[in-house]
Amino acid sequence: MPETLLEVDRVTLQYKTPMHLVTALYRVNFSVETSDRYVILGPSGCGKSTLLKAVGGFMSPVEGTLRIRGREINGPGPDRMMVFQDFEQLMPWKTVLQNVLFPMHVTNKFSGLLAKERAREILAKVGLTKFSDVYPHMLSGGMKMRVAIARAMALEPDI
Repeated sequence: MPETLLEVDRVTLQYKTPMHLVTALYRVNFSVETSDRYVILGPSGCGKSTLLKAVGGFMSPVEGTLRIRGREINGPGPDRMMVFQDFEQLMPWKTVLQNVLFPMHVTNKFSGLLAKERAREILAKVGLTKFSDVYPHMLSGGMKMRVAIARAMALEPDI
């Protein structure tokens, strides 16, 4: 029987703007098993990104709970990696390879030669082998996004 990876239990998410209190999601329920693949689809403003920010641990529900593998989400963690498209997320003083290695070193999930081999393997998968010693300011926007994706993939997060 598949294990429940993500459980969203009666979750309500709200955020404030200068003029309004916005309820992005209201008492949403669903679960994702380890073998499931989901697509979150909906019109602009329906709460897709807000839900992902909550799963990432970047905001808390005002009602309900979010759990990963049975543990309540109380903040960001190495079991989840998010690649956002709306801001610069690479460290400009680190090379492409160093940016991919960073979360592996910080979490101690992979270290030393294993981490470096893993980072090079992932950079090959995203087509950036030739750019491993380049700094982010020398990359196109799409290449920066692929570095961010490689960094997320290298950590082997649950989500």
